[in-house]
Amino acid sequence: MAEVRQGPPKGIRPEWLILLILIVSVPLIGYHTYRRVSFEFNNIVAALQTHPCTYAAAGGEWDMSRLRRTGKDYLVHRQDEDFRFNVCGNAVEKPSECVSLLGRENVRKAVGYQTADGVCYYMGLLRTGKWSLIKGSRPGDGVRLSYTGGSQCDGATQRSTHFHFECNPKAGLGRPVAVFGDCEFVVAWETALACPNRQSTMWVYLFWGLTGVGVYLAGGFAINVRYRHLPPDLESVPHVDILRRMGASLLVALAAAWSLGGAAGGAAWGWLVDRVPAAGGAGAAARDA
Repeated sequence: MAEVRQGPPKGIRPEWLILLILIVSVPLIGYHTYRRVSFEFNNIVAALQTHPCTYAAAGGEWDMSRLRRTGKDYLVHRQDEDFRFNVCGNAVEKPSECVSLLGRENVRKAVGYQTADGVCYYMGLLRTGKWSLIKGSRPGDGVRLSYTGGSQCDGATQRSTHFHFECNPKAGLGRPVAVFGDCEFVVAWETALACPNRQSTMWVYLFWGLTGVGVYLAGGFAINVRYRHLPPDLESVPHVDILRRMGASLLVALAAAWSLGGAAGGAAWGWLVDRVPAAGGAGAAARDA
């Protein structure tokens, strides 16, 4: 006996609301997921070129790449010493003191130089760059970028540099305000970039979950039409009854919220309830994929 199907319900089609939410949500959440994947990809690319200028730890993310300079180095003066350095890259220029003392070709590339009258020291090597939290239990305080492998200091000790990027939402990019230490330099720096962005994997799971639902519905629709010879309409979507009930529940909930808000609540409630089909009424004969 040929299968008898009821016609589509009259009025608002609640299942369309659920399908619309699905259609709109997937690209929006997908864009958020793309940004997350792009962040990780940039991390890998940066690591291959020099070292990452981004960092993720303890549920936070930091991107300090805007502090990297290409035209002029940062300069901090301390008594009779000058410190010239860059962030996430070698110093742009070789100081004149180093060139005069060693010759331009003999001046090694370094993240920074400590110079004074007749002396030139390397502050650290770029390839040794390493990120960490200033305080492991408090990511909101900021992050530390450390370089080692600088010029010899006392005995077997080599110079090293530690940038302390401290979180200050009002500081903008900020600038280095002081350099402390003699062999192990600490560069104090307040910047808004040191304030962590919270990372979340929820959007990734949500994106793939909704995408899976969409693929299932589209595939089930194709199977019902192609192999079960059902008409190519909404009633051939798998579990359309469930979608209809979900949409009806959402519409009723929206109407209830509108009613509680006091803005034409009674009229809106009656208008929607009159047009929402009974749950499970129409389309019950549609077959699931």
